[in-house]
Amino acid sequence: MLQNLSKSSLFDQYAKSFFIYPPLIILLILIIYPTYYLVRLALSNFDVTYMTEPLFIGFQNFTQVLIDSYFWTSLGNTLIISGVAVTLEFLIGLGLALLLNEELRGGRIFRSLIIIPIMVPPVIVGLNFKLLFDSFGPINGFLGIFGLNPIDWLGNPTMARVSIILADAWQWSPFVFIILLAGLQTIPEDLYDSAKVDGASGWRTFRYITWPMLIPSATLVLAFRVIDALKIFDVIYMVTSGGPAFSTEVLSLYVYRTAFRFGSLGYASALAVIMLVILTFITQIIVRTTRLSERLEWK
Repeated sequence: MLQNLSKSSLFDQYAKSFFIYPPLIILLILIIYPTYYLVRLALSNFDVTYMTEPLFIGFQNFTQVLIDSYFWTSLGNTLIISGVAVTLEFLIGLGLALLLNEELRGGRIFRSLIIIPIMVPPVIVGLNFKLLFDSFGPINGFLGIFGLNPIDWLGNPTMARVSIILADAWQWSPFVFIILLAGLQTIPEDLYDSAKVDGASGWRTFRYITWPMLIPSATLVLAFRVIDALKIFDVIYMVTSGGPAFSTEVLSLYVYRTAFRFGSLGYASALAVIMLVILTFITQIIVRTTRLSERLEWK
């Protein structure tokens, strides 16, 4: 009997090693080597327009980034667009989750329909919103019905940012909605019954029961969306291509333009490394300030 148990535990140990270590090794290779090559290029002068071998120049690319006004502008645009977009998405997702958490007629159908934007490729989302916000597009046509002047959505710097934010919010608010709705449905009904018995108002019930119980889900979805929004590329590339006047040029788009439009792979790699450091720093802030690791029971 003991011998059979020993063989079983030994088999389990080998099985765990087989299913864990090979994928882990492959994952490390796919992360370590590209990162090493990226840093190597960042420390080199490598311009594909001259078709020369990378020339080691140390930290010159990084010092150039620090005095590059376009870098600071794109960083500011990234923080503004992602910050406003994630805030809007969270508010919309929370509102929809609270509304559809109740038993409503047709609620299940609406829940199914509301997740459709998540399944649409970002490139298609960008193309659709570019057509919608065109000077002769349906949105300005709708405004004209009420005698309102058309809005230059894509030609005005402020409105161009608004267009990007609305497009991103349309696609990703359903994702926030799904996570928050799942969190709401884990809250015990007994708590709400007790609140009704005590005569608590809707606001007090939300403040003292719903929101505290929803914090883990809210923290998780905010962390995911902030990290993803800081890497936004597809929608901006399709809608404005960074314009007008560099007003929607974000870091990822600036890296792409530097590498594939100007051919400066060394400088673009330095930008990418700095972008990676910024994303890592922001991620660590989110994890530590929201105690995300504790909520997910990370070891």
